[in-house]
Amino acid sequence: MKFYSFLLSCLTFLFLATPAYAGRLLFWRFESNQNRLVFTTDQSVQPTAQLIANPTRLVIDLPGTILGRPTVNESLGQLITNLRVGQFDPRTTRVVIEIAEGYTLDPQKIKIQGVTPTQWAVDIPEPQRITTSPTTPQSSNAPSSGNNNPSPPPATTSSSPSRRSPIQVTPSGILMGIEGNSRNNIKITRSRDRRQIEFEIEGVNISNDLINSWDVNQYGVNSIRLSQKRTSPPVALLTMNVNGDSPDWQGSFSRMGGLVLWPQGGMSRVESLSSSRNIPAVKSVSNPPSNSTRNNKAIIESINVVDNKLVIQGNQRLEGEGSWSQNGVYQIKINNADLAPNFQNPQLLSNSPLSRMRIWQPDGDTVILLVQPALGVRVENLSQPNERMLSLALNNNQRSTTTEIPLDPFNNTPSNSATIPVTPPPRNVTPPPQNNPQNKSRPLVVIDPGHGGRDPGAVGISGLQEKDVILPISQDVARILEQQGMQVRMTRNNDTFVSLEGRTNMANSINADLFVSIHANAISLDRPDVNGLETYYHQTGRNLAATIHRNILQRLNIRDRRVRQARFYVLRQSRMPSVLVEVGFVTGREDAANLRNPNFRRQMAEAIAAGIIEYSRANNL
Repeated sequence: MKFYSFLLSCLTFLFLATPAYAGRLLFWRFESNQNRLVFTTDQSVQPTAQLIANPTRLVIDLPGTILGRPTVNESLGQLITNLRVGQFDPRTTRVVIEIAEGYTLDPQKIKIQGVTPTQWAVDIPEPQRITTSPTTPQSSNAPSSGNNNPSPPPATTSSSPSRRSPIQVTPSGILMGIEGNSRNNIKITRSRDRRQIEFEIEGVNISNDLINSWDVNQYGVNSIRLSQKRTSPPVALLTMNVNGDSPDWQGSFSRMGGLVLWPQGGMSRVESLSSSRNIPAVKSVSNPPSNSTRNNKAIIESINVVDNKLVIQGNQRLEGEGSWSQNGVYQIKINNADLAPNFQNPQLLSNSPLSRMRIWQPDGDTVILLVQPALGVRVENLSQPNERMLSLALNNNQRSTTTEIPLDPFNNTPSNSATIPVTPPPRNVTPPPQNNPQNKSRPLVVIDPGHGGRDPGAVGISGLQEKDVILPISQDVARILEQQGMQVRMTRNNDTFVSLEGRTNMANSINADLFVSIHANAISLDRPDVNGLETYYHQTGRNLAATIHRNILQRLNIRDRRVRQARFYVLRQSRMPSVLVEVGFVTGREDAANLRNPNFRRQMAEAIAAGIIEYSRANNL
């Protein structure tokens, strides 16, 4: 009996220690020019933070999160010296920011803010030299040091931190930290005296933390007020107080998150109205052009990643500015420019230092490039090797080790530490839960890679076969869901043929909670201009389809061909919420190139999985 008790204890320990339900730290980046750390997880996380003295280091723990790789040690600079990321225990990822010897941080000025439940920003004040005082007692628990460092301020009390503005001013307009998507209708009206512009945003709830008036004082905008006009159905109200001679403003939700506001006719119409405040983190790499140059637009001929550099080539002088957005995307704005008629979208390989890239043309004279670095890659300043070239260095100087982060555990908070308050993200609107008669401990999802074996599915440009595209996407979706603690069954896990009846019979026989069929679309090879994402449902899968579709559009640069209703066999015959995702056209010029790219397929899988996870949690599966 003693042996069985011992065995049971071991199994219990292993069960509790295994991070089966843990989320993952997807990427992080430290922006040296702003002393800001940004990081993203694939599920909601509530960080905790401590400022430790002797030596000074900021320690941020991410409970319920795994790193899935050895500890990373990244060199930063002279005062903020190192960034370490590692697995502190089986269910906690630890991030450590080290400060130079003899310097400390004011804990009251460290701001940790949730942009969304999975996106966080840590703003760090400039380190200050430690000064000694004969009246300042030393902490008895602090290690001895030749610097005679005083103990840091006591832990912060539980009082609420000051509210942080949801407004970010960028070179292209104003980004509001509120959540929505392209389906949220926005009605814009302007007062008779032209000093107020109202944006009525349907389907959006504003959290209590954001219901306030916020100063802007740039681009002719004095302030912006957020309020809730109606709660059922929800309608948010954004009131912009502007100068009377300011142009009309427009607004739409970005696929990368947030509400984007910009003036009609572009930013050049309001530049003269800007206040003397500088836009932070903006680097111009060209002198102001002459009038003769403005009348002759530069043509961007190519954008490529070469030797850990993003290189932009033009036929004449390029004028570029670089800046960071609040959600961790680096923006390169190129004025007085256009894309070449035969411009080819850059392709990102699986080992690329960039995880995403998007090209946007808000008007006929501006090209905006949005890039997101891969895990651990640091973006340097935008430079201009010659007048026809812009270059963005992508620095990956991490050093990996196989050991855990060597820091004293915080089961008991040491006396030489201060607790840092963490500001939660604005509350998002979640769909109402649907009835589910089952009470499973873990949701069961069937992933259905279409076609297979003797059935190649659609055949597209250069012989690209549908079955070869969707199988790796489906396998990645299944892997991510399993890592999140879900039960997953695949209708096929290799290149074999399964009938339509066999697919739905499997889902029905195991009483699955969700059925997600993954396909690639096609049309005539004479129509390479037809590209985009489509997601289908029959009856019960409408909310699931909308959630997956939205997650894909937010994460990938792909055309939106909407959520649609259809009578596909696998949708009609499945007894659970079911959807069919068409991840792009193998016959489309843009989509075929993307679907050949392993990096794009991985991002597609992550987006589909994120939609399934979001729907499952919102509906208590």
